[in-house]
Amino acid sequence: MGMGTVAALGALGVLGLSGCASTITTEVTAFRQAGWQNDVPRTYAFEHAPQPPQPPQQDGQLERQTYEQWLADALAGVGFEQKPAGQARYLVSMDYGAAPGFVRVAETYYSDPWYGPWGPYWGPYGYRGYGPWGPGYWPPQTVVRDVPVTFSNLRVYFRDAASGKRVYQVTARNTIEGGSLPAVMPYMIRSAFTEFPSESGRPRRVTLEVEKDKK
Repeated sequence: MGMGTVAALGALGVLGLSGCASTITTEVTAFRQAGWQNDVPRTYAFEHAPQPPQPPQQDGQLERQTYEQWLADALAGVGFEQKPAGQARYLVSMDYGAAPGFVRVAETYYSDPWYGPWGPYWGPYGYRGYGPWGPGYWPPQTVVRDVPVTFSNLRVYFRDAASGKRVYQVTARNTIEGGSLPAVMPYMIRSAFTEFPSESGRPRRVTLEVEKDKK
């Protein structure tokens, strides 16, 4: 290995921060009402929280519509059917957000055995010299740096339409280097409904392969 070859990536490997990663890992936690069972009929309608009067935000509306379509696809995959609000057993709502931040990462480097940390080392007779640990050997070095990341989150709620009580909710969180909310949203949605309905209060990690041609 040449000088500066990364031998361990610390938090980069754990969180899947690499912008060129082939997988995306999401942390998922669900909670459900005691005694609630995922029995039939599995019908739902989307529920939207009332918004204060404001100028139309077309971009935001189209973004939400896109995310709701992805959510509808995920719900169909676990046996749910979308209905008009008056015919649905559940009212489903979602909220989401993203914020920039930093993750501190420790990286360990192993230098080339014939290269020191400042370049090739030559002895007085024209050959590569000896360090205290052998010919040309330099100890590993640890570098700590702050990696810019995007913290994204998604929450989906199920409310019983007849009683108004919340019966199920799931939260998905993702941290990725050089990413954006639209880029990771389809993976967070799919992760949220993997092993649905999840055990209440048990955090877990879901890793999905990145799809190159579609989301």
